[in-house]
Amino acid sequence: MAYIRVRETKARAKGRQVKSYVVCWREPVRDEFGAVVPGKTIQRTDTFDTEKAAKARLLQVETDLSGAKGIDPSSAKAKANRPLGEYARQYLDSLAGQMEPTTIEGYEKLYRTHIAPVFGSRPIAAITAADVDAFRASLFAPHQRRSFVTRGSSVAVPANTTPSTSLVTRSPKTVKHIVGTLKRILDVAVRDGAVSSNPVLAGPRRTTKRRATSGSRKAFAHRPLSANQVASVCDWIAREKANNVYALAVLFAAHTGVRAAELQGLQVQDVTLSDIRGTVGSIRILRTAARKSGSWVYGTPKSDASTNRVVPLAPWLADELRDYLADVHPFAGKYPHAPLFPGRRSRSNFDWAKPVVADNLYDNYLQPAAKALALGAVRFHDLRHTFATMNLSAGEHYMQVSKWLGHSSYVLTLTTYADYINEDELAAPKVGRGTAQSVATVTDLRAKVSS
Repeated sequence: MAYIRVRETKARAKGRQVKSYVVCWREPVRDEFGAVVPGKTIQRTDTFDTEKAAKARLLQVETDLSGAKGIDPSSAKAKANRPLGEYARQYLDSLAGQMEPTTIEGYEKLYRTHIAPVFGSRPIAAITAADVDAFRASLFAPHQRRSFVTRGSSVAVPANTTPSTSLVTRSPKTVKHIVGTLKRILDVAVRDGAVSSNPVLAGPRRTTKRRATSGSRKAFAHRPLSANQVASVCDWIAREKANNVYALAVLFAAHTGVRAAELQGLQVQDVTLSDIRGTVGSIRILRTAARKSGSWVYGTPKSDASTNRVVPLAPWLADELRDYLADVHPFAGKYPHAPLFPGRRSRSNFDWAKPVVADNLYDNYLQPAAKALALGAVRFHDLRHTFATMNLSAGEHYMQVSKWLGHSSYVLTLTTYADYINEDELAAPKVGRGTAQSVATVTDLRAKVSS
């Protein structure tokens, strides 16, 4: 029930005390998906200077409140008034058992980040094709890049310098993924009879030939680094950032091909090293780690081929890790479950009980190093491409590299790295070759990242 409460203020006008008119009502509490929480309501108020404006607002509130009362929940009108968030929750719940929990969490995060702020609380029947087109256009618009840069020494900026806006744009593939998720949510509403048709229409089709000649956006291409470039990056991090541990983490990622979540999930017990220097070692990929709502959640790699795979360590890299675990890592000899590379507690202190955050490693160290060395737009995942291309260029068989990468099939390795595979290597893999050969051209790396 809505009503108007009259309040007397301390202000006076023409000798009379000024009054304010407060429209009060209670409405159902909705969760983050826009769904009504049963049995919970919240007090709402709107204040107006005139009684006329207050009465107009009161009429609007009563109309909105009565629209959801006395209506059969199974009726078409009730379904049409349901917010998109309720159907989003229904869609995400229906995915259980059909795909990995981490994949479902990715869809949920995508919904919360992009779709919920625009459509989450809107009645499903009120979403039109024009709204979807405007939403799609907004996704293509330049936006502020999310940054994890929170540490490192500050640099003095001249007073007359205008700070960079750091605007970026989303790729067509990303936009298609977001709009596709919205379409699947609306498909649930169509099947429920809330709307007669899905307002999400397919975007304009463009053939590969037209995209190539338009010049508006180039096709994606990974940017692998050479062994010397990796060494330069690690040297820059150790010298300019004074962080030998994270310099080693970047070097390790580039010469093992681990994914970001796999790097975060590595523990001391996953490293196998001999007691003899100059011999190969290995790491075993068993888990992933990701931050969810401020806490770490552990899972399995993205495919069966990725789980429990073993990646060899070149002798020089095995020596680096041996020195690191013996002289730097405080928990290496005590707690096998300790993270291999630590997170940060502050600018000067590591948090050895928590894993390294790959996003922070990229934004605070890898990206600044690549920019300073004019290496272009290098992503963290390009370290994985670096591992693949260096090994294939050195003559490793693509089937062996595919196993080290944890690809779901050899076809993925062939299609991704066809330019680096020799025709002679399309035969059976050779026996007795190791990753040490692929990094034989790397020199004095230990001197660059150890101190």
